[in-house]
Amino acid sequence: MILTMAKFEIKNLIREKMTAVMMIWPLLLGGIGKYLIQQEVVEGQAMGVVAMLMALLAGYAYGAMAGFSLLDDRDDQVFESIQISPVSLKLYIWFKIAFVYLLAVLASFFIIWFTGAIEMSGGNILLIALLSSLQTPINALLINAYAKNKVEGFVTMKATGFMLMLPIGGFFFLDAKEWLFAIAPGHWAGKAVQFALLEPQINAGFIDMNLNFYQYIGIGVFYNLILMTVAFRIFKKNNNL
Repeated sequence: MILTMAKFEIKNLIREKMTAVMMIWPLLLGGIGKYLIQQEVVEGQAMGVVAMLMALLAGYAYGAMAGFSLLDDRDDQVFESIQISPVSLKLYIWFKIAFVYLLAVLASFFIIWFTGAIEMSGGNILLIALLSSLQTPINALLINAYAKNKVEGFVTMKATGFMLMLPIGGFFFLDAKEWLFAIAPGHWAGKAVQFALLEPQINAGFIDMNLNFYQYIGIGVFYNLILMTVAFRIFKKNNNL
């Protein structure tokens, strides 16, 4: 059953031009980022910001993709069909979200590795990818909590996109001011990236950060799971599920 659902989901994502573009454009931006870094167009703090954005883009974009896929299902009355089938509607929704989350993890890992902006082990890249991609379920659920159609979904997507600006702001603060930006789901992955970039200076004692790499990852996962739970409850309430 899982394999059948996976095949069905791939067909759904590919057939819609908007979701197909959302699937590809983070990878294209990763290629652009690599080119800019190789050509030394960006360096210093600018390269750090680029590296952080590369780490965050896939989670946000794939979350929007999952959100619009769910909106398509609602427009096509798939939810109503699922409710009278042996498959639980909640299982169906979470399968779709988990499937796109996995794609986001793979894409995020590839982008970070491919750009080469951050020197770290494959294991640490995977941790950042897993954390950054938690934006996927949060974004998908929020879009479907407040949007009834694709037009409203696009507006909601732009509103949630504002949250990507906060990690950029937090990047320029290493003291307690960084917590002003910690409300954003991507803040924690962004700070883990920043720690990886600054680790040589941190180890040399020239720079201090509030937490270490694994603390940013651990707290970030916990915080994002809380946001995911809240988003799902809002989604259920607004859709009478």
